[in-house]
Parts: sequence; C-alpha cells; structure tokens
Amino acid sequence: MERTAALRLDAEWAKVRAGRPAASPHERERMLTDLITALAPHAADDLPLAARLSLRYGDLARHHFDTGRRIDALGAADEAVRHGAEPAKHDAEHARWFARALISQAVYLAEPLSDELGLPRYAFHPQGEQPCVEDRLAGLAAVEATHRAIAVWEGLDQSEPRNREGLAQAHVFLGDRLEELGRPVDAAEWAVRAEREFHTLWQVPDPAERSRAAVLEHLGDQLERRLRRCPFEDGLTQLRKRELLPERLLPLAVLAARIDGVAPDAIAEGLSLDRAEVCRILRAHSWRAVWRFDVRAGDGSWTSMAYPWRGSDAVTDITAEAVAADLLDAFRKSADLPPPATPWRFALWWEEEDHLDGSRFRMTHE
Repeated sequence: MERTAALRLDAEWAKVRAGRPAASPHERERMLTDLITALAPHAADDLPLAARLSLRYGDLARHHFDTGRRIDALGAADEAVRHGAEPAKHDAEHARWFARALISQAVYLAEPLSDELGLPRYAFHPQGEQPCVEDRLAGLAAVEATHRAIAVWEGLDQSEPRNREGLAQAHVFLGDRLEELGRPVDAAEWAVRAEREFHTLWQVPDPAERSRAAVLEHLGDQLERRLRRCPFEDGLTQLRKRELLPERLLPLAVLAARIDGVAPDAIAEGLSLDRAEVCRILRAHSWRAVWRFDVRAGDGSWTSMAYPWRGSDAVTDITAEAVAADLLDAFRKSADLPPPATPWRFALWWEEEDHLDGSRFRMTHE
C-alpha cells in the first residue's frame, strides 16, 4: 500500500480510537492489524512513519491487554518500543510517544504483581509471600523500562510544562513498580518526589481542573499506604533525614513506629522531634485496629469467626503487640475457643483488613 493510502487508513483508525464511530473489539483489532501491515513497509526508511507504527503497535498492545491477552500485549508492546526508539532521537513529539510506550510496556510486564483491585500483591515484609521467579523478573524488567522512560523525559526540554509533567508522571509509575516488588521505602520516596514536582508544575491550580486534584489525591493516598508499610529504622528515619517525609505526614510516621513497638524516646530521636511532640501526637491520634480470628475446618479451609472475634476499634498510644495480647487473652478465656485439636489463627491490621502478610501481628495455633 502506498504511503498516502496508509496515512488515510491511519486517519480512519484515529476516528475509531476516539470513539467516532463506535467499533466492536473484533473490528478494532482487524483495523489495527490492517493498519500495521500498511505502515510496516514504509517504516524502515521513514522515521515519522516508524514513529506512527510504534504508536499503533501500542494501541494494539492496549487492545490485547484490555481483552485479557497479556502475552499478546507484551509482544505488541515490544514492537512499539523497537519501532519507536530511533524516531525518538530526532523529534520531541516522537520521544514523548516512545516514553509512553515504555511506560505501557512496564505496566503490562508488572501486571501479575497486582491483585484484582490493582493493589500491590507482594508489597509486604521480606518474610511474606513472594512472587514466583518469572513474575519477579518481569517486575524487574518493568522497573528497567520505567527508568528508560524517565531518561527519555529527562532528555527533553524541561522548560516545556508537558515534558515536566511527563517526567513527574513517570516518577509516579516508578514508585508503583517499586512498591510491587516489596520496596515501600523507595516507592514512598518517588511518590514524594512526584508530588512535589506536580505541586511545582501546578502552582496555581485551576479549580475546574479536577483531573489534577485527582492525581494529587491519588498520590497522597499511595504515599500514606506506603509509609504505613515502611520500617522505622532505615525506612522512616532515612526518609526524614533526606527531607523526603512531608511535615503533614509526621503524625502518621510517629503512629507507624509506635504501632510497631518503637519507644517514644527512640521515635523522637529517629525522626528528629522533641519527645514532648511525639507524646502529644500519640495522645492526639488514635489508630484503627482491625482483627480477625479464623478456624480451620477438616478439609483445610479457613472460616472467619463472627463478632467480637472479627471487628475493629480505635486505640490510642498502644502497640499492635499489646492490642493483640489483650485480644488473644480474651479469646483464650472465652467460650468460643475451639477444642484443643482444632487449628485457629489470628491477625491484626492497621486501618483495614488486608493480606495476612500485611498484618501488624499474626499467629497460628496448630
């Protein structure tokens, strides 16, 4: 197909991609396949068409991913990256396309590391459940692809807001990838950096720009979740020392340390706070303890017990271990304690019931 005809076909696809007219998944895939076939012969010696071919492979990858075909999506994403690399060296717009292709490739690679809600599946302590070797290698490849995208954004003119915004967004994705690999401290660092970059970029936010407010709210939620999972030593203390712990989240850091059993004096020293301030924060901020007792049936399945052995309560200035000790003592003295030969388990979380690996305290009675 001639170059002009291929471009006409691309223009038709652009309309379908925008939803005008609507097309079925099968029709969209057919159009993309035909378009890629039409563009491919011209891409070898035509950089703009090579860049466009990369873009369409990216569309095909997204189509495959959205229809549950991750392996096909990864194949198309590889092609998008391969065809987009050279044009990116010669044109800023093509470089932006290439950086986004790398980010998408990373998302598809890392997909097994997230649960059905899109939250990190293995973002807990090293002794928790770990991904299989294949998924971990895919996660590491996703981090590498994200670093490549960041390098592309960094090479563009930083006086242009869309390039700075692209770089900040890439930093968000890097934090996501690192959290999926169980590195909450590194993930928190990049969330803080991205949040600061967006605030600098959007110094006077437009009240009508709801998407910007949504980005900042999402980043804030991510950061709080990651900080709750950071260890105190070499985690929260290092973030504080490097000025990567926002002042608004200092009470959260103090709570996190106390819940994990760190003494107030050590919290004050590690976070460079007065002991009186630490004590004030602990008195003023309660935390929500969430617990669950499960009993194992003869077939090996676990069944959750009813209230009060599955519930929550706000507690103040008390460690997770102390809360757990009170609950376990009450359970062992209750009429609901299973017979000695029946296995049971207990888990205690901060804020919300989650994966067992994310619990603040847990035990199994065999």
